[in-house]
Amino acid sequence: MIHKSLPNILSLLRILMTPLFVVFMLQDEPYYLLLSFLLVFIISITDFFDGYYARKYNLVTELGKYLDPIADKVFILVVLFTFHFFLGSKIFPVWMILLILLRDVVVTVLRNIFKAKDMQFVTSRIAKNKTLFQVICMHIIMLVIIVDRYSIMAINYDFIYYLMFCCTLVTLFSGFDYILQYFYKNKKI
Repeated sequence: MIHKSLPNILSLLRILMTPLFVVFMLQDEPYYLLLSFLLVFIISITDFFDGYYARKYNLVTELGKYLDPIADKVFILVVLFTFHFFLGSKIFPVWMILLILLRDVVVTVLRNIFKAKDMQFVTSRIAKNKTLFQVICMHIIMLVIIVDRYSIMAINYDFIYYLMFCCTLVTLFSGFDYILQYFYKNKKI
């Protein structure tokens, strides 16, 4: 029985584990920062496995098509807002996170429009790569924070600003891809 539901269970686990990241980060202790990094890694791996398992065993469901992106959005946005709180506006500006949030809202609205018009909404390769890029950025930012807190070396936090700026651009580009997909498919109808 669990076999058929495993991808959706993994998506739900991602949502449920996300608040632990915030709790660990708020401790601002090296040990808890390592736990935060480990949690980001575990949540990222479950994201990979729920999709892999669903495709490999043909367990893709309508619920899973909505639950997986919601789990991604919850996880990524909570981590980004936590970084903003942890690092401050100068290093991690809220406008970048809000642009990422806006893109996610637009894509969710488009997904619902596609469904209402009985059109197929295909997750683009660019969007999958966007999520991977966001996750890699989160891992790098966590490593920078850990290195700084353990005083392993002096850290220039400007790097995080530029990394986040690139992450925002990639995210917006992936959103434009969906908008183009929508207009292209509407022309065909």
